[in-house]
Amino acid sequence: MPDIVFPTSHFPGLRASEGAGRLYGCYAEPIGEGGRAGAVRHRAPGLTNWGTTTRTGFRGAIEVDGVLYCGFGTKLEKFTSAGGASVNVGNLNGTKKGFFARNNAATPDKWFVDPDGNIAVFTPSSVTNAWPDADLPAVNSACSIDGYGVFTTGNGRAFATDLNSTSVNALSFGTAESKPDGLTRGVPWGGRLYLAGPQTIEIWVDQGLSPFPFTRADVIPIGIAGPYCITGFEDNFTKGLAIVGGDNGVHLIDSNVPVKVSTPDLDALIEAVSDKTDIEMGSYISRGNAFIQVSCSDWTWVFNLNTKKWNERPSYLIDRSRITQPFYSFGKWLCGDTLTGNVQQITSASHREIDNPLVCEVWSAPVQAFPQRVTAISAHFDFAVGVGDAEGEDPIATDPDVEISYSVDGGQTFSQPRVRKLGRQSEGKTRVRINQIKAAGRQGYIFKVRMSSPVHFGLMSGSVFATQRAA
Repeated sequence: MPDIVFPTSHFPGLRASEGAGRLYGCYAEPIGEGGRAGAVRHRAPGLTNWGTTTRTGFRGAIEVDGVLYCGFGTKLEKFTSAGGASVNVGNLNGTKKGFFARNNAATPDKWFVDPDGNIAVFTPSSVTNAWPDADLPAVNSACSIDGYGVFTTGNGRAFATDLNSTSVNALSFGTAESKPDGLTRGVPWGGRLYLAGPQTIEIWVDQGLSPFPFTRADVIPIGIAGPYCITGFEDNFTKGLAIVGGDNGVHLIDSNVPVKVSTPDLDALIEAVSDKTDIEMGSYISRGNAFIQVSCSDWTWVFNLNTKKWNERPSYLIDRSRITQPFYSFGKWLCGDTLTGNVQQITSASHREIDNPLVCEVWSAPVQAFPQRVTAISAHFDFAVGVGDAEGEDPIATDPDVEISYSVDGGQTFSQPRVRKLGRQSEGKTRVRINQIKAAGRQGYIFKVRMSSPVHFGLMSGSVFATQRAA
C-alpha cells in the first residue's frame, strides 16, 4: 500500500515524470506534531472587490492621510477607507507601472514616477505633471526615507530633496560607483536606502550630510533584472527584501547577503523572458503566511516565506495571477487587478477571485516501483471533509466535490476525472477514493486532484492499494 506523495513545494520538472509534484492555486502548510500528515494543502487566498473605477491599467497606489491614491492608465483616482467607487483627481502622463512616494511634511508632498521618466506631484484635487524644482533631472524611480524624497537616474546618480520639501539642490546627489551599471530603482528598508542597478545593490545610510544627506555603507554583489524586480519593503510586510536578480534567480536579502531561493524550473522561466520589465514582484500576508509573488505575462509563482516553499498561482482561464502590485492600506492587503480597473482585497475568507473560481490543483510525485510495473486496485485520499457551506451557493458550495484523475504515461495524459463528494457542512463520514484504475507502465502513476468548489480545501495525504506486475 504505497503512499501517494503530494508535494509541499512546486517542482514541475521539464517533464512531469522527472518532477516531484505540482501545486496550483494552493500551498502547503505544516500540520504540526501528531497530525494526520506532515502537511496540508490549502487554497491560496482569494479576492473580493474593494474599490471600483471605470479605468484600466493599474499603475500603483499610496495611502496618505486616510486617502488612497491609485494610478490607472492616464488617470489618478482616489478612494476613502470605505472603498466603493473612485473619484478622479486628474491626469497622469505615461502608462507604465510606477512608484508613489510622500514626505513627512505637515501637509505631505506626494509624487509619482515611472521608469520612462514621467513625473507628477498631486494634491487631493489636482495633478501637476512636472516637478516643482527644475534642478531635478530626468529620473526613473522614486521613494522616500527620513522625510527626504529620493530619485534615481539611469546614469547612476541618486538625488535627494531638502527635508520635507520638493526643493532639490542641484548638488544634492550621490553616485553609485561600485560598478558603472547605472541605477534602476531605489527603495527604503530598515532605515537604509537600497539603490539597485543591473549588477549591484548599494546600501546608503542617512548621515545628515549636506547637500546630499546619505553615504554609502555596503554593496550587495548582485543587481535586479528590471524596475519591478524588488519587493518586501512595502508597508506592514516587515519580512525583508527579495529580488529577481541579474542571474535570473530569486534571492532573499539576508543581512545584506543574497540567498537564492528559486528552483531551476523558475530560473528557466525567468531566463526565457526577453523583456525583464515584464517581470513584477509583490508581497502580501494571509493567515500569517508571508507571500512573495513573482509574475510575468505568462506565469505567476509564489514563495511562502514561512515555509520556504513555492506554488504556482494562475487565475481562471489565464496563466498568471490577477494580483498586481499588492499593498497594505486601511488594515487590509489590497491590489490592482490585471483583468479589471478595480482594486481588490486579498483575503483567505474568500474561496474565489471575485466571481471566478479559484481552482486548486495538486499533482502527486510519481508513484512507482521502477523498474517493476504496478496495478492499482484503489486509491484513497485524506481530505478535510464535511466542508460544505450550508449558506453558500447551491450545489457547488453546499455539496462540494473534487475531481481526481491519474496518468500512466508520466503526466502526458490523464484519465477522465472521477468526481467525489467532500461532504455537506459538518458531514464527517465521507470517504474519498477511486476504484478500477488502469494498470500503470514503468513510469507508475501520477495522481491529479482538482477542486473549484468555493469552500475549504484541505488535502493531506493519499495511498494506493497496488500489486506488482511482471517487468
